[in-house]
Amino acid sequence: MNIGLLWHSFSSGNLGVGALSLANLELIDGIVKARGLKAHYVVIGSSGPCDYSPGNDKYSYEFVEFSEKTLLKRPQDILGSIRKCDVVFDIGEGDSFADIYGYKRIAKLLLSKALVIASKKMLVLSPQTIGPFHRASSIFFAKKILRRCKKTIARDQQSFAVLEDMGVENIAEAIDVAFSLPYQKMKVKTVANKIAVGINISALLHAGGYSGGNQFGLKTDYVELTEKLIEHLLARPEFEIHLVPHVIPTEFSSEDDYAVSEVYAKKYDRIILAPRFKGPEEAKSYISGLDYFTGARMHATIGAFSASVPVTPLAYSRKFAGLFNSINYTRVLDLREQTTEDVLTKILSDIDERAKLKDEIHNAKASIDSRLEKYKSIISHVIGEIAC
Repeated sequence: MNIGLLWHSFSSGNLGVGALSLANLELIDGIVKARGLKAHYVVIGSSGPCDYSPGNDKYSYEFVEFSEKTLLKRPQDILGSIRKCDVVFDIGEGDSFADIYGYKRIAKLLLSKALVIASKKMLVLSPQTIGPFHRASSIFFAKKILRRCKKTIARDQQSFAVLEDMGVENIAEAIDVAFSLPYQKMKVKTVANKIAVGINISALLHAGGYSGGNQFGLKTDYVELTEKLIEHLLARPEFEIHLVPHVIPTEFSSEDDYAVSEVYAKKYDRIILAPRFKGPEEAKSYISGLDYFTGARMHATIGAFSASVPVTPLAYSRKFAGLFNSINYTRVLDLREQTTEDVLTKILSDIDERAKLKDEIHNAKASIDSRLEKYKSIISHVIGEIAC
């Protein structure tokens, strides 16, 4: 069978998108093989500067870029790819099915889904954030699309509530598939008896958002928070600081976590800059070797959580609280609601309470496993239906 993977990528500089793509591919392919079937995957999404493709020796797949350029110059490539699919699993790059990132992105997301539906192909929205939608046009077209999907799966309680409010049927709530991304625990400390603290500096927030000028309406001064946190940790000799980039689009320096982290690594002594990772599994493996982690890239914090590393996620949108509250992990700090000093104080407190955070993560694992099993059951039902 031919299975479409819409808004997946094995080259995106956003390693969160990569984590979702690899994890979702593995979950789906596991179900396919468990049923004694074989699949060819048609990956449709954004290209990027990385290459963490799993290799054709493990999976049979091809990639088609969904971009303005492809739509204008070679629309037949996209349409042809969609039309040969038996089913399309659309993961929406995790959180792009919303209009908080601007009209251009939501328009592409809506158009891609409309093309699948117009081609009369079964469309399943894999676990993702749904909304928020602030524009009347976004709400109107999102409803039209969602009501034509075979199944829509929210990855958190808030997104599920949005679907209910829209009157959408055939919905379910599961969890972010990146929790299942494999990794190998690494030794990252340079001094054995130090406490390794990882910080993910978001270039997006550091620049004030895509448009600058505090696009996300943060109450926290993100640049000030970053500087004060580093300085507080440097003042305590027991800590070893690791800056851990997770979005690394080399072609867009304003969004490149590595570029902004490199500035801080040069500014301060005793700071270790993690490498420009080759892929999401390498990033998660590095994070797994830390004693504590904090950051504003959600999939970096998911990587820490699912590797049992005490973590304080720093939210700039509702997706963070929605996801982590769904599994009863209440350590998320909302930069839109809390002051710089409040956030700094709470992070430092969480570092000292690492053992308690680790217990809270352990207690959430059963809920995560149950939610992943629910999604796998949905996949199995869909695959079984198209195999008949």
